[in-house]
Amino acid sequence: MVSMGTGQPNVNGNSLKNLNIPLPPLEEQHRIVAKVDELMVLCDQLEQRSESQLAAHQTLVEALLATLTDSTDADELAQNWTRLSSHFDTLFTTEASIDALKQTILQLAVMGKLVPQDPSNEPASALLERIATQKAQLVKEKKIKKEKPLLAISEDEKPFELPQGWEWCHLKDIITIMDAGWSPACPPEASPDIDTWGVLKTTAVQTLEYRDYENKVLDKTKTPRPENEVMVGDILITRAGPKNRVGISCLVEKTRPKLMISDKIIRFHLVEVGLSERFISLCLNAGATAVYIDGSKSGMAESQMNISQDKLKLAPIPLGPIKEQNHIMDRVDQLMTLCDQLKTRLQTRADA
Repeated sequence: MVSMGTGQPNVNGNSLKNLNIPLPPLEEQHRIVAKVDELMVLCDQLEQRSESQLAAHQTLVEALLATLTDSTDADELAQNWTRLSSHFDTLFTTEASIDALKQTILQLAVMGKLVPQDPSNEPASALLERIATQKAQLVKEKKIKKEKPLLAISEDEKPFELPQGWEWCHLKDIITIMDAGWSPACPPEASPDIDTWGVLKTTAVQTLEYRDYENKVLDKTKTPRPENEVMVGDILITRAGPKNRVGISCLVEKTRPKLMISDKIIRFHLVEVGLSERFISLCLNAGATAVYIDGSKSGMAESQMNISQDKLKLAPIPLGPIKEQNHIMDRVDQLMTLCDQLKTRLQTRADA
Protein backbone atom coordinates (compact mmCIF):
# COMPACT_ATOMS: atom_id res chain seq x y z
CA MET A 1 0.00 0.00 0.00
CA VAL A 2 2.85 2.37 0.90
CA SER A 3 5.08 3.19 -2.07
CA MET A 4 8.71 3.87 -1.14
CA GLY A 5 10.08 4.87 -4.55
CA THR A 6 13.18 7.03 -4.65
CA GLY A 7 11.69 9.91 -2.68
CA GLN A 8 9.44 10.20 0.36
CA PRO A 9 7.09 7.29 1.25
CA ASN A 10 3.56 7.93 -0.08
CA VAL A 11 0.08 6.40 -0.34
CA ASN A 12 -1.82 6.63 -3.63
CA GLY A 13 -5.51 7.42 -3.96
CA ASN A 14 -6.56 4.02 -5.33
CA SER A 15 -5.05 2.25 -2.33
CA LEU A 16 -7.00 4.50 0.01
CA LYS A 17 -10.25 3.87 -1.88
CA ASN A 18 -9.80 0.11 -1.47
CA LEU A 19 -8.87 0.31 2.22
CA ASN A 20 -11.05 -1.92 4.46
CA ILE A 21 -12.38 -0.11 7.53
CA PRO A 22 -14.13 -1.95 10.41
CA LEU A 23 -17.41 -0.06 10.90
CA PRO A 24 -19.51 -0.62 14.03
CA PRO A 25 -23.14 0.52 14.33
CA LEU A 26 -23.64 4.29 14.67
CA GLU A 27 -24.64 4.14 18.35
CA GLU A 28 -21.51 2.13 19.13
CA GLN A 29 -19.38 4.66 17.22
CA HIS A 30 -20.76 7.38 19.50
CA ARG A 31 -20.03 5.29 22.60
CA ILE A 32 -16.44 4.66 21.44
CA VAL A 33 -15.82 8.37 20.79
CA ALA A 34 -17.28 9.28 24.18
CA LYS A 35 -15.08 6.69 25.91
CA VAL A 36 -11.96 7.96 24.11
CA ASP A 37 -12.81 11.52 25.16
CA GLU A 38 -13.24 10.35 28.75
CA LEU A 39 -9.86 8.59 28.72
CA MET A 40 -8.15 11.65 27.22
CA VAL A 41 -9.53 13.79 30.06
CA LEU A 42 -8.21 11.24 32.55
CA CYS A 43 -4.78 11.32 30.87
CA ASP A 44 -4.74 15.12 31.08
CA GLN A 45 -5.63 14.96 34.78
CA LEU A 46 -2.88 12.42 35.45
CA GLU A 47 -0.37 14.57 33.56
CA GLN A 48 -1.37 17.67 35.54
CA ARG A 49 -1.12 15.71 38.79
CA SER A 50 2.32 14.42 37.80
CA GLU A 51 3.51 17.95 36.94
CA SER A 52 2.11 19.22 40.23
CA GLN A 53 3.89 16.48 42.15
CA LEU A 54 7.17 17.25 40.37
CA ALA A 55 6.81 20.95 41.18
CA ALA A 56 6.08 20.16 44.84
CA HIS A 57 9.07 17.81 44.97
CA GLN A 58 11.33 20.47 43.45
CA THR A 59 10.13 23.06 45.97
CA LEU A 60 10.78 20.66 48.84
CA VAL A 61 14.30 19.85 47.60
CA GLU A 62 15.13 23.55 47.17
CA ALA A 63 13.87 24.36 50.67
CA LEU A 64 15.85 21.57 52.31
CA LEU A 65 19.04 22.39 50.38
CA ALA A 66 18.63 25.99 51.52
CA THR A 67 18.88 24.79 55.12
CA LEU A 68 22.38 23.57 54.25
CA THR A 69 23.60 26.81 52.69
CA ASP A 70 21.97 28.80 55.51
CA SER A 71 24.00 26.90 58.12
CA THR A 72 26.12 29.34 60.12
CA ASP A 73 29.21 27.12 60.26
CA ALA A 74 30.55 23.62 59.60
CA ASP A 75 29.16 22.25 62.88
CA GLU A 76 25.60 23.37 62.13
CA LEU A 77 25.99 22.13 58.58
CA ALA A 78 27.00 18.69 59.88
CA GLN A 79 23.82 18.55 61.97
CA ASN A 80 21.60 19.64 59.07
CA TRP A 81 23.37 17.23 56.72
CA THR A 82 22.79 14.31 59.09
CA ARG A 83 19.07 15.07 59.25
CA LEU A 84 18.86 15.38 55.48
CA SER A 85 20.97 12.33 54.60
CA SER A 86 18.51 9.92 56.21
CA HIS A 87 15.99 10.94 53.53
CA PHE A 88 18.31 10.97 50.50
CA ASP A 89 16.55 8.06 48.77
CA THR A 90 13.21 9.85 49.12
CA LEU A 91 14.37 13.34 48.21
CA PHE A 92 16.85 12.81 45.41
CA THR A 93 14.79 10.77 42.99
CA THR A 94 15.46 12.76 39.80
CA GLU A 95 18.63 13.75 37.96
CA ALA A 96 17.69 17.41 38.41
CA SER A 97 17.47 17.06 42.21
CA ILE A 98 20.84 15.27 42.35
CA ASP A 99 22.40 18.01 40.21
CA ALA A 100 20.95 20.58 42.63
CA LEU A 101 22.61 18.70 45.50
CA LYS A 102 25.94 18.83 43.63
CA GLN A 103 25.65 22.59 43.15
CA THR A 104 24.83 23.03 46.83
CA ILE A 105 27.95 21.08 47.79
CA LEU A 106 30.11 23.33 45.58
CA GLN A 107 28.43 26.41 47.04
CA LEU A 108 29.16 25.23 50.59
CA ALA A 109 32.77 24.53 49.62
CA VAL A 110 33.48 28.08 48.46
CA MET A 111 31.61 29.56 51.44
CA GLY A 112 34.00 27.79 53.80
CA LYS A 113 31.21 25.81 55.47
CA LEU A 114 32.02 22.34 54.25
CA VAL A 115 34.74 21.55 56.79
CA PRO A 116 35.52 22.92 60.28
CA GLN A 117 38.07 25.72 60.64
CA ASP A 118 41.36 25.05 62.43
CA PRO A 119 42.61 28.16 64.30
CA SER A 120 46.19 26.84 64.09
CA ASN A 121 46.21 27.11 60.28
CA GLU A 122 48.09 30.00 58.68
CA PRO A 123 45.39 32.62 57.92
CA ALA A 124 44.71 33.66 54.34
CA SER A 125 45.88 37.20 55.14
CA ALA A 126 49.40 35.87 55.79
CA LEU A 127 49.13 33.66 52.72
CA LEU A 128 48.29 36.68 50.55
CA GLU A 129 51.35 38.49 51.92
CA ARG A 130 53.56 35.56 50.93
CA ILE A 131 51.96 35.50 47.48
CA ALA A 132 52.62 39.23 47.03
CA THR A 133 56.26 38.72 48.04
CA GLN A 134 56.64 35.87 45.55
CA LYS A 135 55.10 37.94 42.74
CA ALA A 136 57.44 40.85 43.52
CA GLN A 137 60.39 38.47 43.25
CA LEU A 138 59.15 37.18 39.88
CA VAL A 139 58.84 40.77 38.64
CA LYS A 140 62.38 41.48 39.84
CA GLU A 141 63.61 38.41 37.94
CA LYS A 142 61.64 39.65 34.89
CA LYS A 143 59.66 36.42 34.74
CA ILE A 144 56.35 38.30 34.90
CA LYS A 145 55.34 41.88 34.17
CA LYS A 146 54.62 44.35 36.94
CA GLU A 147 50.95 45.29 37.07
CA LYS A 148 49.14 48.12 38.76
CA PRO A 149 47.96 46.84 42.15
CA LEU A 150 44.23 46.59 42.77
CA LEU A 151 42.42 48.11 45.71
CA ALA A 152 41.39 45.56 48.31
CA ILE A 153 37.79 44.37 48.08
CA SER A 154 35.79 46.73 50.28
CA GLU A 155 33.25 45.60 52.86
CA ASP A 156 30.41 46.68 50.55
CA GLU A 157 31.84 44.64 47.68
CA LYS A 158 32.17 41.41 49.66
CA PRO A 159 29.45 39.00 48.48
CA PHE A 160 29.13 37.35 51.91
CA GLU A 161 30.98 37.02 55.19
CA LEU A 162 33.76 34.44 55.19
CA PRO A 163 34.86 32.25 58.11
CA GLN A 164 37.65 33.39 60.39
CA GLY A 165 41.03 32.98 58.71
CA TRP A 166 39.63 33.51 55.20
CA GLU A 167 40.03 36.58 52.96
CA TRP A 168 38.52 37.94 49.78
CA CYS A 169 40.98 38.71 46.98
CA HIS A 170 40.90 39.30 43.23
CA LEU A 171 41.95 36.57 40.83
CA LYS A 172 44.66 38.95 39.62
CA ASP A 173 46.25 38.87 43.10
CA ILE A 174 47.05 35.17 42.94
CA ILE A 175 48.06 34.52 39.31
CA THR A 176 51.36 34.93 37.48
CA ILE A 177 50.29 34.91 33.84
CA MET A 178 47.08 34.96 31.81
CA ASP A 179 46.99 34.45 28.06
CA ALA A 180 44.92 33.08 25.19
CA GLY A 181 45.79 30.79 22.31
CA TRP A 182 45.62 30.59 18.54
CA SER A 183 42.80 29.52 16.22
CA PRO A 184 44.09 28.57 12.77
CA ALA A 185 41.69 27.02 10.25
CA CYS A 186 41.73 23.27 10.96
CA PRO A 187 40.23 20.15 9.40
CA PRO A 188 37.21 18.93 11.42
CA GLU A 189 38.72 15.64 12.55
CA ALA A 190 40.66 15.21 15.79
CA SER A 191 44.41 14.78 16.00
CA PRO A 192 44.94 11.03 15.37
CA ASP A 193 47.84 10.45 17.77
CA ILE A 194 50.12 12.10 20.33
CA ASP A 195 52.73 12.85 17.69
CA THR A 196 50.34 15.01 15.65
CA TRP A 197 49.58 18.56 16.77
CA GLY A 198 46.00 19.59 17.45
CA VAL A 199 44.04 22.64 18.64
CA LEU A 200 41.61 22.36 21.54
CA LYS A 201 37.94 23.10 20.90
CA THR A 202 36.05 25.03 23.57
CA THR A 203 34.19 21.80 24.36
CA ALA A 204 37.47 20.51 25.79
CA VAL A 205 36.67 22.77 28.75
CA GLN A 206 33.74 21.49 30.82
CA THR A 207 32.73 22.43 34.35
CA LEU A 208 35.62 21.09 36.49
CA GLU A 209 36.47 18.61 33.70
CA TYR A 210 39.12 18.71 30.96
CA ARG A 211 38.66 16.62 27.79
CA ASP A 212 41.81 16.43 25.68
CA TYR A 213 40.04 14.38 23.01
CA GLU A 214 37.94 17.44 22.09
CA ASN A 215 40.36 18.86 19.53
CA LYS A 216 40.93 19.46 15.82
CA VAL A 217 44.03 18.32 13.98
CA LEU A 218 46.38 21.13 12.96
CA ASP A 219 46.54 21.56 9.19
CA LYS A 220 49.81 20.17 7.82
CA THR A 221 50.55 23.52 6.19
CA LYS A 222 50.56 25.27 9.59
CA THR A 223 53.56 25.53 11.91
CA PRO A 224 52.78 24.58 15.54
CA ARG A 225 53.19 27.18 18.28
CA PRO A 226 54.66 25.33 21.27
CA GLU A 227 54.12 28.36 23.53
CA ASN A 228 50.37 27.66 23.22
CA GLU A 229 50.68 23.99 24.21
CA VAL A 230 48.40 23.07 27.09
CA MET A 231 50.25 21.77 30.14
CA VAL A 232 49.38 20.05 33.41
CA GLY A 233 48.56 22.75 35.96
CA ASP A 234 46.94 25.13 33.46
CA ILE A 235 43.55 26.51 34.48
CA LEU A 236 41.41 27.05 31.38
CA ILE A 237 38.35 29.27 30.91
CA THR A 238 36.19 29.50 27.80
CA ARG A 239 36.38 33.07 26.48
CA ALA A 240 33.87 33.17 23.60
CA GLY A 241 30.82 31.30 22.35
CA PRO A 242 27.16 30.88 23.35
CA LYS A 243 26.35 32.48 26.70
CA ASN A 244 25.95 29.16 28.52
CA ARG A 245 29.40 28.07 27.31
CA VAL A 246 31.37 31.23 28.18
CA GLY A 247 33.16 31.36 31.53
CA ILE A 248 33.31 27.58 31.97
CA SER A 249 36.49 26.59 33.78
CA CYS A 250 38.58 23.52 34.53
CA LEU A 251 42.01 22.49 35.76
CA VAL A 252 44.24 20.42 33.48
CA GLU A 253 45.28 17.55 35.76
CA LYS A 254 46.54 15.36 32.93
CA THR A 255 46.73 15.75 29.16
CA ARG A 256 48.29 14.23 26.07
CA PRO A 257 51.11 16.23 24.44
CA LYS A 258 50.99 18.49 21.38
CA LEU A 259 47.63 20.17 21.99
CA MET A 260 47.37 23.96 21.75
CA ILE A 261 44.76 26.23 23.32
CA SER A 262 42.67 28.24 20.86
CA ASP A 263 42.06 31.98 21.05
CA LYS A 264 38.61 31.19 22.47
CA ILE A 265 40.24 29.73 25.58
CA ILE A 266 41.97 31.78 28.28
CA ARG A 267 44.69 30.14 30.36
CA PHE A 268 46.30 31.22 33.61
CA HIS A 269 48.79 29.95 36.18
CA LEU A 270 48.67 30.46 39.94
CA VAL A 271 51.50 31.73 42.09
CA GLU A 272 53.22 28.62 43.43
CA VAL A 273 52.71 29.54 47.08
CA GLY A 274 49.96 28.05 49.24
CA LEU A 275 47.29 27.67 46.57
CA SER A 276 45.29 24.61 45.56
CA GLU A 277 44.72 24.69 41.81
CA ARG A 278 41.68 22.45 42.24
CA PHE A 279 40.13 24.75 44.84
CA ILE A 280 40.63 27.91 42.75
CA SER A 281 39.17 26.13 39.72
CA LEU A 282 36.17 25.17 41.85
CA CYS A 283 35.73 28.80 42.97
CA LEU A 284 35.47 29.90 39.34
CA ASN A 285 32.54 27.53 38.81
CA ALA A 286 30.48 28.15 41.94
CA GLY A 287 29.14 30.78 44.28
CA ALA A 288 29.88 34.49 44.07
CA THR A 289 32.78 34.07 41.65
CA ALA A 290 30.61 32.25 39.12
CA VAL A 291 27.90 34.91 39.53
CA TYR A 292 30.48 37.63 38.84
CA ILE A 293 31.78 35.84 35.74
CA ASP A 294 28.26 35.34 34.40
CA GLY A 295 27.52 39.05 34.87
CA SER A 296 30.76 40.04 33.14
CA LYS A 297 29.90 38.45 29.81
CA SER A 298 29.16 40.79 26.91
CA GLY A 299 27.94 40.52 23.33
CA MET A 300 25.22 41.54 20.91
CA ALA A 301 23.42 38.19 21.14
CA GLU A 302 23.33 35.26 23.55
CA SER A 303 24.60 33.03 20.76
CA GLN A 304 27.90 34.92 20.64
CA MET A 305 29.17 36.25 23.97
CA ASN A 306 32.64 36.79 25.36
CA ILE A 307 34.51 37.77 28.49
CA SER A 308 37.74 39.75 28.62
CA GLN A 309 40.92 38.94 30.50
CA ASP A 310 40.69 42.26 32.35
CA LYS A 311 37.26 41.37 33.73
CA LEU A 312 38.39 37.89 34.69
CA LYS A 313 41.29 39.32 36.66
CA LEU A 314 38.79 41.25 38.81
CA ALA A 315 36.83 38.13 39.77
CA PRO A 316 36.38 37.88 43.57
CA ILE A 317 37.97 34.78 45.09
CA PRO A 318 37.15 33.48 48.61
CA LEU A 319 40.54 32.32 49.86
CA GLY A 320 41.03 30.04 52.83
CA PRO A 321 44.19 28.62 54.44
CA ILE A 322 45.99 26.13 52.20
CA LYS A 323 45.36 23.18 54.54
CA GLU A 324 41.67 24.00 54.51
CA GLN A 325 41.63 24.32 50.71
CA ASN A 326 42.98 20.77 50.46
CA HIS A 327 40.64 19.48 53.16
CA ILE A 328 37.68 21.01 51.32
CA MET A 329 38.63 19.33 48.05
CA ASP A 330 38.93 15.95 49.79
CA ARG A 331 35.43 16.43 51.20
CA VAL A 332 34.05 17.57 47.83
CA ASP A 333 35.44 14.40 46.22
CA GLN A 334 33.71 12.26 48.85
CA LEU A 335 30.36 13.99 48.40
CA MET A 336 30.55 13.96 44.59
CA THR A 337 31.09 10.20 44.79
CA LEU A 338 27.93 9.99 46.90
CA CYS A 339 26.01 11.98 44.26
CA ASP A 340 27.27 9.67 41.53
CA GLN A 341 26.09 6.68 43.56
CA LEU A 342 22.63 8.26 43.87
CA LYS A 343 22.51 8.71 40.09
CA THR A 344 23.61 5.11 39.52
CA ARG A 345 20.90 3.88 41.89
CA LEU A 346 18.36 6.04 40.07
CA GLN A 347 19.38 4.63 36.70
CA THR A 348 19.26 1.06 38.04
CA ARG A 349 15.68 1.57 39.24
CA ALA A 350 14.74 3.09 35.87
CA ASP A 351 16.18 0.09 34.01
CA ALA A 352 14.49 -2.46 36.27
